[in-house]
Amino acid sequence: MRYTLIRITMASLWITSACKWGDLKNWRRYYPTMLFFGMGNLVYHLVFCDKPLWKFQPDIIVPAINELFIIFTIFFATTLLFLSNLPKKLSHKVAYIALWVAIYISIELFTTSIGMQKNYNGWNIWWSVLHNVVVFPSLIIHHKNPILAWIIAFILLGFIMKIFNIPFLQK
Repeated sequence: MRYTLIRITMASLWITSACKWGDLKNWRRYYPTMLFFGMGNLVYHLVFCDKPLWKFQPDIIVPAINELFIIFTIFFATTLLFLSNLPKKLSHKVAYIALWVAIYISIELFTTSIGMQKNYNGWNIWWSVLHNVVVFPSLIIHHKNPILAWIIAFILLGFIMKIFNIPFLQK
């Protein structure tokens, strides 16, 4: 029950922040990228279902509902906040992405420290840093050029599958 309460609190904070500081009236502009972010999570769960790299530990909510809850609250709010406040100047964008990576890593350090998230099969905080360094620019790319973002995402998926020995073909 404790993890569920923490997750609901976190989701409430993300949604409140998105409503306060996000471009809520133009949410439709960001909706395709919200779906891209959520779909990335679903692809991860399908491809890595037999050999996960990380898992959120649900306590009373079944895992699939837990993941959908995270997608529709935290990931959608993140996308709205991130894209609607994106600076125009390149140096500011780099600092902005670094800030978001730091936010996500801070959350992960907290969730792993209390056992709410567990890492497996060689995944660790440094892989998460690299993952987040790729995710946030990917959201920008998707917002401007969805086809390019999907191409990059599938290339990266293949790279991660290769590194973590996830087979492409059945034996």
